[in-house]
Amino acid sequence: MRSQFVVHYGEVGTKGDNRVVFESALGKNLRASLADLNEVEVRKKNQRFFVTVDEKDAQEAEQKISAVFGVAWYSKVETAPLSYDSILKTAKELIGRRTPVVPGAKDTFRVSVRRPNKSFGTSSQDLARKLGEDLVNEFGLGVDLSNPGTELFVDVISDRALLYVSKMKGPGGLPVGVTGRVLHLLSGGIDSPAGAWLMMKRGCKPVYLHFYLAPTPMSVVESKISGLIQTLTKFGGGTRLILIPFAPYQIATQDLPDDFEPTVFRYFMRLVAERLAEEMDFPAMSTGDNLAQVASQTLHNLSCMDRGSSVPVLRPLLGYDKDEIIQLAKRIGTYETSLVEYKDCCSIISRHPRTRMRWEYVEDSARRFRFGELVSQCILMGSAVSFAKGPEKPPLVEPLQTFLDRIEQRKESIRLTRKNQAPRGPMPGE
Repeated sequence: MRSQFVVHYGEVGTKGDNRVVFESALGKNLRASLADLNEVEVRKKNQRFFVTVDEKDAQEAEQKISAVFGVAWYSKVETAPLSYDSILKTAKELIGRRTPVVPGAKDTFRVSVRRPNKSFGTSSQDLARKLGEDLVNEFGLGVDLSNPGTELFVDVISDRALLYVSKMKGPGGLPVGVTGRVLHLLSGGIDSPAGAWLMMKRGCKPVYLHFYLAPTPMSVVESKISGLIQTLTKFGGGTRLILIPFAPYQIATQDLPDDFEPTVFRYFMRLVAERLAEEMDFPAMSTGDNLAQVASQTLHNLSCMDRGSSVPVLRPLLGYDKDEIIQLAKRIGTYETSLVEYKDCCSIISRHPRTRMRWEYVEDSARRFRFGELVSQCILMGSAVSFAKGPEKPPLVEPLQTFLDRIEQRKESIRLTRKNQAPRGPMPGE
């Protein structure tokens, strides 16, 4: 037996001439999410996607579809040929095994018809009315157009009718990857995983950057940081983690005033992230910062952290309050993991930071402690971790410089390929 889902997109459908790019990315991400299921078919038709799986995999497929960004809503559907008798037969089967949409509601129903295929002889209103009458006669149900116990949806498309009794909400947004890659600063707290999720919702593919205090990179890999990344990966997020030890920073800045510490350290982290983003050709960085949630994230301090950056710093949580962030973390499944005890870079933050840090103090600290050299030293000591998509394979840990060298070789190969390509002719109007 096979089960079929219809998947609708929202914002993707508002795109203009480049909509095909977004649709293609959504189809690719759906296939990737369902890749470990047997005999999966994903195809686009009539401005929607159809996902077909084995009946035994239907529940798992539904869970996976619900986590794919770009999906506005989806439903398990039954199909019928384009004849009234066939549609009625399928409708009776669905209503016969229905589960009321509104718990505790009286046994009522309504029929909602959409008819994109205007060549079908019966209008939407007439088809809904006729189906309603025949279903009342068959099952003795009451009709309630405002708060029905069951709603039967019928979509008449080009080559068939789709019938279903529930609509499941997807995460919406844009397909991951369509807007590019970002280097996302990930801590072990509640905020930064939620920030990564929001970046994915806007189509970004994150590579995670974590500053660690643990003795070795493997100590981080075996910590809750891996759990957070594995959870985010379910939504199409990246599986790459860059680990930077900050012991050299701590040793070099031992006499830094306590109230300078948070802003100066976060400025240092931004310098490291900026260097890496430039080497990897990432157009932006992102963080879980939230305006004025803590003393180190005041407008003045954020301004100091971003001063002089050549790479934009995106902060998707900027306008959220703490309760909203917590509710989001619970919804996406990172909250409980974030509460697990773990000592990360946030542990060195002073309890009494300056809320109005002056740029001159940050600039002087960076010069006095030779941040340029410290950045290079920490990156040289860094590691790159690649997580397998399934839990059965251990993560691959390698020196960060090896990973960066591989990126540079790939960039050089692309440059040579472009150089050897024949020059294009003039564009119209040139």
